[in-house]
Amino acid sequence: MRIVLFTLFFCFAIIITAQTTQLSGTVTDKVSREPMPGVLVTLRPAGENKIVKFAQTSPGGTFEIHLPAFPENHVLHFSMMGYAVQTIPLAAGQTVYDMQLSEQATELKEVIVKAPGIHQRGDTITYVVSSFADAQDKSLADVLKKMPGMEVEKSGAIKYNGISINKFYIEGKDMLGGRYGIATSNIHQQDVGSVEVMENHQPIKALEDISFSQNPGINIRLKEDAKARWVGTVKAGAGFEPFLWNAELTVMRFKKSSQTLNTYKTNNTGNDLMRETMSFSIDDIISQFGKNYRLQEYLSVSPTALREIDGHRSRFNNTHLFTTNNLWSLGKNFDLTSQVTYTNHRQTWESTTMTSFFLPDSTIVTELAEHATGKENRLSGDITLTANTPDYYFKNKLFADLRWNDIDMRITGTFPNTQTASVPHRQVSNDFEILKRSGRKAYTLNSFNLYQAKPQHLTVIRENGNQHQTVQSSAFYTNTHTALSFYLNPFTVSMKLGVIGVVRSLETGLTGVADTLGKLNNDVAMRYMNLYVSPEMEYRKSGFEAKFDMPVSFVSYRYTDRMTNKKHNNEKLFLSPRLYMRYHFTSRLSASLSGRYAQSPLQEQSFYEGLILNNYRNLSRGFIDYKSGNSKTVSLNVNYRNPLKVLFANAAITRSWNYAPRVSNRYFLDEYLLNTYISRDNRSDMWMAYANISKGVDALNGIFSVRSSYSAFNGSMFQNEKETPYSSDSWEIAPKLTSRIAKWCNVAYEVTFSQNWLKMRDTGMRTSYKNLSQQFSCNITPSRKWYLQLTGEHYYNEITTDVSKHLFLADAEFTYSFKSGWEFNLSIKNIFNQNVYAYTVYDGLTAMSREYTIRPRNVMAGVFFRF
Repeated sequence: MRIVLFTLFFCFAIIITAQTTQLSGTVTDKVSREPMPGVLVTLRPAGENKIVKFAQTSPGGTFEIHLPAFPENHVLHFSMMGYAVQTIPLAAGQTVYDMQLSEQATELKEVIVKAPGIHQRGDTITYVVSSFADAQDKSLADVLKKMPGMEVEKSGAIKYNGISINKFYIEGKDMLGGRYGIATSNIHQQDVGSVEVMENHQPIKALEDISFSQNPGINIRLKEDAKARWVGTVKAGAGFEPFLWNAELTVMRFKKSSQTLNTYKTNNTGNDLMRETMSFSIDDIISQFGKNYRLQEYLSVSPTALREIDGHRSRFNNTHLFTTNNLWSLGKNFDLTSQVTYTNHRQTWESTTMTSFFLPDSTIVTELAEHATGKENRLSGDITLTANTPDYYFKNKLFADLRWNDIDMRITGTFPNTQTASVPHRQVSNDFEILKRSGRKAYTLNSFNLYQAKPQHLTVIRENGNQHQTVQSSAFYTNTHTALSFYLNPFTVSMKLGVIGVVRSLETGLTGVADTLGKLNNDVAMRYMNLYVSPEMEYRKSGFEAKFDMPVSFVSYRYTDRMTNKKHNNEKLFLSPRLYMRYHFTSRLSASLSGRYAQSPLQEQSFYEGLILNNYRNLSRGFIDYKSGNSKTVSLNVNYRNPLKVLFANAAITRSWNYAPRVSNRYFLDEYLLNTYISRDNRSDMWMAYANISKGVDALNGIFSVRSSYSAFNGSMFQNEKETPYSSDSWEIAPKLTSRIAKWCNVAYEVTFSQNWLKMRDTGMRTSYKNLSQQFSCNITPSRKWYLQLTGEHYYNEITTDVSKHLFLADAEFTYSFKSGWEFNLSIKNIFNQNVYAYTVYDGLTAMSREYTIRPRNVMAGVFFRF
């Protein structure tokens, strides 16, 4: 019924928007007769400068302006830098207006211009970096965090007005392919002139007027003195206690014909260098049949991630990172890029945890203290050839990723033991894509091939005996599809046909555990072929956009247990329709509604019957079950932005329902938790809401923002084969203020309050906890030669009903600049020498109260030079 209602609404919206007027035409150069992209076309009342509607010409020089009715007594105004302005009065009944522009030198008078921090032209918002930068800001990322409408997450991922970016360019070139943290963390903000945000950015030129995009793109414009020459930074420092070091070297050059960015970094001060190399490509997320097949991690031996407090407070590390990133332009629209990254990372953790397992008739409490050491070595690289023209698109990316990771953990408490794990990972993939456009048609062929292998092992040493687990898993994955699209203004209709093939094997062996719990070995193979078809339709007219697709797939599974020679064959049909609609009420306000019904793919990597020791505490047993679940999701999003008034706002609400033919179950067996599944219908539902607003405040010479989120989950799980229905809710609000209260002083203050609830519906048991964190920074710059940066943090966490803890942290940093360009830096971290951070978190029917050892007082002296 919901699918029918969505379809009716979609058709009704098309009927309503069909009764409109469209003004269109082509703009060409009067001399060369070549089409002119980027010409600003505005609709204005005759004799007035008021802009009613506007558009920019496409790469083919065409433009379209959609109106609810034909405007009388109006003119079309054509303008572009370096060309004479032209106007055409509208004539009744005429909807096509072609224009030829003549070159004209632009006379510039001597004027005094106060450049605004943000300005807009069409769908492009430009931020002037110098308007948001302060003396203490070193990298581009430091300044991006201050720009209204921009969100830089802790991971380094960038969002604009709540939407993830789909491309990150440097001078119009995509050198990094989604790993833009390397650029934002290492390009000095003084080398950047502006940051351009291109809303609804379509990165494939051949699809610009065929397929619309929901995501923005970002382009970095460098200053003239930072182009075509070697620039970079050098940083070195040492301190105590214990002995500390931090060294960084960044060398880069950006020319029209080539780009290169190279870094080497090493430290033991807690700074997270691994975050810079993360990929934030959204290609796999937005694709129904994506390229994100990953082997399951059967071993999970790692300390839990720290919440709220920044990771550098608790990270005891020894890290080396080398990256080299290059782009060579092979022509106007042809680029060759390569990236190579090597990391060597060693880290230690110390923490204590009290875990409460809530059962219907009792609560089980365990305590442990962890002392862990992890070693990571990773070498990855790729080489990509890209051609991006208005007529065709070509891309081939060869990628390799090799990891050698080991971890040792010594655990005391309820179940004392020592565990050692080796978890290497090898991966090679190739992604080939070609798109050819011919008039109003576009043809696509894509082939993605991937091989992965994870030969891993785990050893657990206990007082009453040892356990040893080996895991040999590997998989070959291939996904090839072709698509044909037709543009029938205002519709785009396409059909995608493809095939996915998977060949996977899993061999495991477990010793030291009683076989009365189950089989201790696995030797299984899974092969399946997925034949899929996905009809798609897009509609765009008069501010209304809609996209509907209905992927249908037929999957044939072939499962073999090579130990027992059992074989299972099964076929499944999956249907996952999806509808997305967006309406632009004005150029500033838009809303989108989306709905999806999806049949869940089989959890084929859980097809095994023997036991696997995941870590010292958890055993898992898979299942052989071809039943599939489903999910239904409805989302509403509202976005508003007024760059000239520095006001950005977005809100979203999502409702989801999930059904699974089985439910997870855990048995408490002395020192083990046995995680299995029970064949029984299981339903859950969830609400999620999010809102964010940021506003420039002239009186404070700064920006005030507030973000808030809420989620509510209802479901159940089994423990010792007894069902426990429960609900969990969480709420968070985080106001933030940044202000330049004087030329020599700027401040930033952020407070985050959150509360979480857990309720067991059958027993009436209800528990909750609250968290509060505050961060304050003050930067004092009395002269150009030196500045002082002061930072304070406060954390309040409820540990149990009657126990709560406060933590106060403070840092100070002094920097002096010499005329030669060198800077001397002296910093003190954790001035009060605090040593423990504690908090409580819920995970299903489990509450975990944790304490982490944090870094002691550190004193560092160093130098910094930008060239």
